[in-house]
Amino acid sequence: MNYHYNPQMNWMMVRFKNYPKFLDDLQLAIANERKTINFYTELYKIAPTEFARHSLKTALDDEKIHDKKLTKLYKYLTGSKPNIDFKDVEFNHFYDGLQKAFIGEIEAAEFYKEMYLSTNCQMIRDLLYSIQHDESEHAALFNWTFTEIK
Repeated sequence: MNYHYNPQMNWMMVRFKNYPKFLDDLQLAIANERKTINFYTELYKIAPTEFARHSLKTALDDEKIHDKKLTKLYKYLTGSKPNIDFKDVEFNHFYDGLQKAFIGEIEAAEFYKEMYLSTNCQMIRDLLYSIQHDESEHAALFNWTFTEIK
């Protein structure tokens, strides 16, 4: 058989455990960041205390940075913009929203850990580690916010 050698594809195969899955996960990560931006924007509007607003603003600012960096990574890896679709997070009141935010941050940290482990490209690992760390910090902030408003 005659195979066409593609240096870029070879790089992808060496750097990722499963390149197509990584791209799917990357699109999901971008969708989740955008969903979270919308969610935290709405939750911020009804935050009952100054500390709650501070916690949400801190997380919201980070989520916007994550979205930009992940989108840039997707464009770098594929040469195109990601096709993103998501549903907004629904919540009944601030406390309900804060619980969903806390759980979402814990799940996001785990998700980014799995993405981190699926590549050996140091640049991408550094990005994913940084995002995972931010998500863990957000969970800690939201946990502290729980204690403040109870």
